[in-house]
Amino acid sequence: MIRMAYREGNEHLERAVEEGMEQALAAQLQFMEHNGRALEDLVAKMMKAREEQEAFLGTFAQSLEDIAAQEECTPLAQCLENLGKCGQMLARESHDVMMLRPETEILQVLARIQDWAIVPMKRLLEDREKAIKIEAKLQKEYNELKRGSSAREKEKKLRMLSDQKRRVENVNALLDLHMVSFDRYRIQNMKKIVSELARSQAFYHAKGLELFGGSCQNIANFQAADTVDKTAQANPAEAS
Repeated sequence: MIRMAYREGNEHLERAVEEGMEQALAAQLQFMEHNGRALEDLVAKMMKAREEQEAFLGTFAQSLEDIAAQEECTPLAQCLENLGKCGQMLARESHDVMMLRPETEILQVLARIQDWAIVPMKRLLEDREKAIKIEAKLQKEYNELKRGSSAREKEKKLRMLSDQKRRVENVNALLDLHMVSFDRYRIQNMKKIVSELARSQAFYHAKGLELFGGSCQNIANFQAADTVDKTAQANPAEAS
């Protein structure tokens, strides 16, 4: 009796620990799903902002080209035209990184985390919960049989109970095994997503600096006074 009570006490303790771990894992999966949806929402907003920025660069370039076409001062017209071309080139050369890569490098990765990691783990938790409920039902039925049933009935029910206990153990072992690979897989893929977010921003600003840097230098080298003097020499009547 004492041994049986001790064994049952240990089983209850182990079950309580397992249930605590299960609740923690379920909460973690829910947290990860929430973060995944938050990232998808962020990417959607980011893509909209980038699309608007790309459209603005087109308008920016066209406006400067129109102004340059009407500008009589040739060096100034060239500065305006070059500035517009820089806007066009920035939109064109950053399009793949800013508009296409987020689909494959962020959204598809988030989908893989959900489909290949979170969903299978949730199914394992559901399988474990079902297995534990069946075990508890069989345990209750076996306890009731011990009061006055035949030895054959008891043996049959005990065999069913033992088989179910093994199923629960197998599910627990699978959960432990997959949890290690799950964490590794999730972290590796989240690292890819964070890296892509940083990379795209760095690329855009670096490309902008590269393209507009030359225009800034040309504008700095452009001397308004020299241009006015040359214009005056070319048109002495207007200058007087």
